[in-house]
Amino acid sequence: MPALLIKDYLQTQGLKLPADNVRAAYLAAQAVMNLGSASIERGILWPEHGGWRLADHVAADAANEALLRQIFMALDSAYSRTANVRSAALYAQMPSENGAKLVQLTRQGEMLEPLLDVNDDNSRVYLACRTAQSGWLNLADDVPYWLDLGEIEGSRNEGGKSQLSAPVCTESGAVLGVLHVEFNDKKQTDEVAQTEWVALALALSEPLKTLLGIEEEIQND
Repeated sequence: MPALLIKDYLQTQGLKLPADNVRAAYLAAQAVMNLGSASIERGILWPEHGGWRLADHVAADAANEALLRQIFMALDSAYSRTANVRSAALYAQMPSENGAKLVQLTRQGEMLEPLLDVNDDNSRVYLACRTAQSGWLNLADDVPYWLDLGEIEGSRNEGGKSQLSAPVCTESGAVLGVLHVEFNDKKQTDEVAQTEWVALALALSEPLKTLLGIEEEIQND
């Protein structure tokens, strides 16, 4: 991803992160994905939870399994380097007869919702849905305070005291999915954490586009 596109993402999202640091973290995530040939149990790449199966939403073929392996390794690498993370998950935004849905492709840490409808009701409870709807990154550095203000709702938010939801976008800005991270304590979404997870969201754009079968026409100025 050219440095200009990283700067565009940061400007669009209103993030004042050092672009060089984000690019370095992006290249590190990309390197992990390029080496994504490790042997990983099929049950990890194709999870099932209480009747929900990823294979019901993503074709279980060799090409997609290779992409899921890359995505898993990139998320695992970021998760292992970031302190105090309670949960981290990548969701793909997929159309359905009743509107868009967020389908969890992979996660680390404690369980998060594997399937979410993207609608106004869920946007009040789930930052990932709010990000999918708006295309804006959401940072809640003090979730209990947000709950007190009514800026976010639901008992499920009593666990992750800080949360970050970053959109994974095409180069034209269309939302492909959401990278959602929850932390055990408040005040965890500092510049270092933002740099790590924003860079991963940027790096995940290409494998997610391929997985979703999205072809993007790049315009050259």
